Amino acid sequence: MIFLEIIVVLIVGFLVYKFILMPSFSTKKFDFNNIPKEFEELFIKFNEFDFSKINSSKKSLITYSIVAIICLIAFLFTFIFTYLNSYAMSFSLIPLIILIIAVVMFLFEYKKFKLLYNDVISKFIKLIDTNLNYNNTSFNREKEFYEKAEFDNQKLNTFLAKDTINGISKDNYKFYISNISTTTTSDNGFNGLFSTVILDKTIQSYTKINTENIEYSTSYTLGKTNSHLEYIEMDNSNFNKVLHVYSSNRLKSTEILTSDILDYLYNFYDKYHVNFQIVFTGKYVYSRFFITQLFTPSFIGNLFNKNNFALCYVIINFMLDIISKLSNNMSNFEE
Repeated sequence: MIFLEIIVVLIVGFLVYKFILMPSFSTKKFDFNNIPKEFEELFIKFNEFDFSKINSSKKSLITYSIVAIICLIAFLFTFIFTYLNSYAMSFSLIPLIILIIAVVMFLFEYKKFKLLYNDVISKFIKLIDTNLNYNNTSFNREKEFYEKAEFDNQKLNTFLAKDTINGISKDNYKFYISNISTTTTSDNGFNGLFSTVILDKTIQSYTKINTENIEYSTSYTLGKTNSHLEYIEMDNSNFNKVLHVYSSNRLKSTEILTSDILDYLYNFYDKYHVNFQIVFTGKYVYSRFFITQLFTPSFIGNLFNKNNFALCYVIINFMLDIISKLSNNMSNFEE
C-alpha cells in the first residue's frame, strides 16, 4: 500500500511538472553566430532592467510549490498510517489544511506573476521598436484573417490565440503578430506565429510562398492542391531551390516579388532555417511561422529564454523589412 501511494505521488508530480509547470518554449533553436549584433546589444539593455519583482514572485511560487508537495506527501502518508484509527486520522488533516492554503497562495501569486511577466515582454518589445505594443490576448478578427489567408485546405476545428504584438510600421501600415494554436477536422493543426499586415492598396491576385520543408510535409495540403493556383518559377535560381511560389496571376506575383524581396526571403531562410508561409491577397499580407510558442510564463527554469527572445527579434524585424520593401512596390499595384 505504501509503495502504491509513493508511485501515485511520483506520477502526479511528473504530470504537474510536464503539463503545468514546465515551459513550452519554442523548439526552434538558433545558431547564435547568425544572430544580428543589434540583438546582442538590445538583449544587454534588456537585462539591465529591474526584474526584482518578478524574481521575488518566482521565488514565492517555488516556495509554495515545495510546501504543497511536502504537504501532499505528508497527507498521503499520515492517511495511510492512521486510516484504521478515526481519532488518529485527524492528524492527516493538518498537512491537508496547509496544502490547501499553499495552493490558494500559489494561485494568487501566479496571477501576479503573469502580470509581471507581461510587463517584462512589453519592455522587450518596446526596445525593438517604440511603436510596438504587446498584449497577452488576441486581437479582433484574428480567426477571420487566418481563415481568409487559406494557408492550406483544412477547415478549422479550434482556434486559440494569445501574445499579440501590434503596431504601425514606418510606412504607416498596421500589422499584428501573435501566437496561435489550431486544430482541423483532419487532426492536422498549426502551432506557431501568425501575422497580418494591412496595406493601403489592393493586390488583385492571390500569391502564396512556401518554404521547402513545409511544401514536402504530408501534414499540410498546400500549393498544387489549390486548383486556382499555378506554380510560378521565379527569376532567381537560389530562391527556387528552397522556396516555392503559387499564384492566381503570374504577372501580379512578379510585381509583388521583385528581385530585392526574393533575395531577402532566400537569405532569411538560408540563414535562420525558419519554415514559413506568406500570402499576398487583397489589402492583406498574411504570414505564419512554424516555431511553436514564443512567450510562456513559467517560474521553472530561466525566465528569459534568450533563444525565444532572439526568435521574436528576428521575426519582427523580418516583417518590418518586408513591409518596407512592399511599400516601395506599391506604385505597381492597381486598385
